Amino acid sequence: MAFWGADTDQLKTLSTKLQQGSAEIEKQKSALTSALQSTDWKGPDADKFRSDWESQHAAQLTKIAQALDEAGRQASRNAQQQEEASHR
Repeated sequence: MAFWGADTDQLKTLSTKLQQGSAEIEKQKSALTSALQSTDWKGPDADKFRSDWESQHAAQLTKIAQALDEAGRQASRNAQQQEEASHR
């Protein structure tokens, strides 16, 4: 008989790691944003860099963090569904 499904403990671990990765990206984004804001740098290059950081780079990091968080939530839901199906 073939095994279909997942090891729920491994899925839960994966879920936790994905959500931790999301939190770490947000933490690093915040630290980098703070560092950029506190850097004494003036002029058009500084303005462009800060604008690019906010509109592109930080925004992309936010999207990645959100995607990891959602993937973690999905892995958790899949583990729960697997456990429910196994107990039927």
